[in-house]
Parts: sequence; C-alpha cells; structure tokens
Amino acid sequence: MAAICAATLVACMGQGDDETQPGETQPGEPQPEEMGFVTVQWAIEDRTEADQCKAYGAQAVELLLINTENNQVTRQVVPCERFDTSVQVTADDYVGTITLLDGNGKAVSEPLPVGPFEVSGEEQTTRRVSFPAADQQRERGTHRERGGQRDRESQRDRRR
Repeated sequence: MAAICAATLVACMGQGDDETQPGETQPGEPQPEEMGFVTVQWAIEDRTEADQCKAYGAQAVELLLINTENNQVTRQVVPCERFDTSVQVTADDYVGTITLLDGNGKAVSEPLPVGPFEVSGEEQTTRRVSFPAADQQRERGTHRERGGQRDRESQRDRRR
C-alpha cells in the first residue's frame, strides 16, 4: 500500500509527468550536442595513386583532429590508398594533423596541418592536404639527421 501511495504522490505532485518525447528537452535542460562531418582528402604530389603511397612506404594515414574548445582529440587511422576519410565530430572549431604511417604504425612523413576549420551540423566540411614527393621528404629527413650528427660531433669536440 505504501508503494501505491508513493507512486500516487509523485504523480500528484507533477514529478512523474514527463511529457517530453525522445530527442526533446525541457526548457533549461542542456541541449544535445550538435554533430557534423569533416571529410579530409589527401594526395601525394597532388596525385591520388596507390603507387604514391608505396613510394613513401606508407600503408596508412593517421588523422588527428583537436577540438579547440575542449581539447578533445579524435584519432582515425585509414589505409593510405583511400585518399579520403570522413569523421563525425561535435560541431565546433578544430585543428589537426595528418601523417603517413608504415605497416608498423611508424610515421614515414612529417605531420601536415589540417585546419583551423569549423564543423557545423548543417553542412559537411572538407579539407584537402597534399604531401610532398617521397624523395623530397627523405631529403629533409636526411638533412635533419646530418644536422643532428654535426651537433653531436661538435659537442664531442668541445669535450676534448
């Protein structure tokens, strides 16, 4: 009998009457987050051929998107040969990077910037990125390695 009275009391006080439909909110309640899509398209030397990925030794692409409002990171890894991917994220402002990866998940390119850009729930956002030729990337890496080697050699010379 106490359970019936408790249920009746709640209904009588108006707390058991929830007239909202699924997906609706009462005034003053937080609104559900609006979602949107961002599509990122990549190329290598402005070309989208599987041989371009092979020249890098790339099997995948890692896309990192960072929401600039709350710093939430969205990560997606897809095959390099797809040359595009779509990600659903909260409608907001973003920055990010895209990097070519080998079969072990190791970066074989410098990360390239994606953004800044805005995602809205009303239209899809598209970003395009082109990696330099594989041989240009290797030359940059070799140059950096040589520079590091020169720094180590000069440190050894100073110690002597």
